[in-house]
Amino acid sequence: MADQGITEIVQDSRYFQFVYTTYIIVTSFFVEYGWRLVGASLTALILWGYFQPLEAFRAWQRAREDAAYHKDPDRVLAREEEIRRAREAQQRRLLAESERAAELAREREEKKRAELAEMLKKYGAATSGHRLGSADDGFLPLSGGASTSSYRAPKRSACGGGGCGR
Repeated sequence: MADQGITEIVQDSRYFQFVYTTYIIVTSFFVEYGWRLVGASLTALILWGYFQPLEAFRAWQRAREDAAYHKDPDRVLAREEEIRRAREAQQRRLLAESERAAELAREREEKKRAELAEMLKKYGAATSGHRLGSADDGFLPLSGGASTSSYRAPKRSACGGGGCGR
C-alpha cells in the first residue's frame, strides 16, 4: 500500500518526467541515426588518415624554403633581422610590464607605510604591543601573576603513598 503511494509520487514528479523524456529522446536518436553516426565516424577516421600526409608535405615545403634561404644570403639576413626586431620588441614589452609591476609594488608599499604611520599617530606606541616577561615589570608567568608567590609545594615524605609505620 505504501509502495503504491511512493510510485504515484515518483510518476507524478516533474523530475521523473524530465529524465524519462530525455532518455526517450536520446535512445530514439540512436535508434534512428546510430548507423549514420558509425558511418560518419568511419568517414572522419579515413579523412584524418588521408590528410595526415599533408603534414609531411608541409614539412617538405619548409625544408625547401630553408634550402632556398641557404642559397640566397640576403634572404637569410632579412629573416634574421626580422627575428631580431621581433625579439627586441618583445623585450621592450617585457621591460615595460616589469617596470609597471615594480611601480605598483612601490605604491602599495608606500600606502602600507602611510597607513602604519597613521595608526601609530592615532593610537600611539600601544599598537606595537607590550612584551611580557621584560626585566622591568618583574612578571613571572608561572608564579600566578605576582612577583612573589604564597604557594609552597608540600614536603615529600620518605614513605611514599601515605605515611611511615603502617
